[in-house]
Amino acid sequence: MTDYSDPKQVQKQNKKISAQRDVEIEELRTVLATKAGRNVMRRILAESKFMGGNTFTGNSTTFYNLGQRQVGLWLYQEILAASPRAYLSMIEDDISDLEEQDNG
Repeated sequence: MTDYSDPKQVQKQNKKISAQRDVEIEELRTVLATKAGRNVMRRILAESKFMGGNTFTGNSTTFYNLGQRQVGLWLYQEILAASPRAYLSMIEDDISDLEEQDNG
């Protein structure tokens, strides 16, 4: 347990948290480096309706929708923190897939 009144322990804890965050970001970069990984992330983001959409239903489903959207917003921020270019690649992949469907 960290004694937050001890600056050395606080510094040690902060380094541990920073190192863990670095690992999380690197793992996400690994996922985003593949088209399959970007496709999965894109599907999760789309399902979360993080860009808006109608979340208000007038009943308790609104709370579910808002929670789903919040997860999408969190994932979007994580993707941008790991690799802003990967998000653009996700959009480009989506456009390419749509063009293939139109031409196919």
